[in-house]
Amino acid sequence: MQEEGMREEFKPGASMVLDLGREDYGGILRLQRHLNSLANNNKLGDTIILLQHPDVYTLGIHRNQNEILAPGIVPIEVERGGSATYHGPGQLVAYFIVNLKNQGINVRDLIEMTQDSLISLLDNYGIKAHGRLHGETGVWVDDRKICSIGFAIKGFSTLHGIGFNISTDLSKFMNIMPCGMQSSVMTSMEKELGRQVSFENVKNDLKKMFLEKLKVKRYVEFNSMDELKSYSVSNGLRLLPEELL
Repeated sequence: MQEEGMREEFKPGASMVLDLGREDYGGILRLQRHLNSLANNNKLGDTIILLQHPDVYTLGIHRNQNEILAPGIVPIEVERGGSATYHGPGQLVAYFIVNLKNQGINVRDLIEMTQDSLISLLDNYGIKAHGRLHGETGVWVDDRKICSIGFAIKGFSTLHGIGFNISTDLSKFMNIMPCGMQSSVMTSMEKELGRQVSFENVKNDLKKMFLEKLKVKRYVEFNSMDELKSYSVSNGLRLLPEELL
């Protein structure tokens, strides 16, 4: 495991946790695609990216431009499952670069693993939740959606992941029909609890749960893009695509 104040040396095939704070969507999308390629070539172990994005709207493979309601919004079209969604401050985004072949699982198994972790986390806060699949894939509290899930698979490995509403400004969903649904369906931890929640505590708890589910016991952790870039350049590694160096 990662030890406080220490970083394990990255070796080909090692897993990573990238806890990146707040980063633009476009750069992280390019990073995911690059890491997916490394994972497919067994140069990277199972890796989790944790962060928040500035306000951004995206469309998945089941895209429908009619789900964009507000004028002036130009969504980013991507390869994940689902359709329209929003990412922004207060929402924990977790991207998974997981080699399904090496894990011996399929993408449904990965979806259910993330759902189980989120349901357990929410239960610890007194929120009873359940997972749904197909057109309503995500984690729900009664008839309210608290977490959206959409993966993509390229080669044997995944990219994309989840958007979990902790303290998200839910009014931002009013500009779209999230995955074809009314914006009022979306909820957050703070809305359900009626009080503030520590984003950092929730993130760290989920990180531990995700790593346990993936059976990742040793990993290299980076806590900013600058840290990742510096380490990559200093050690002659190709952990980032050229355009992000």
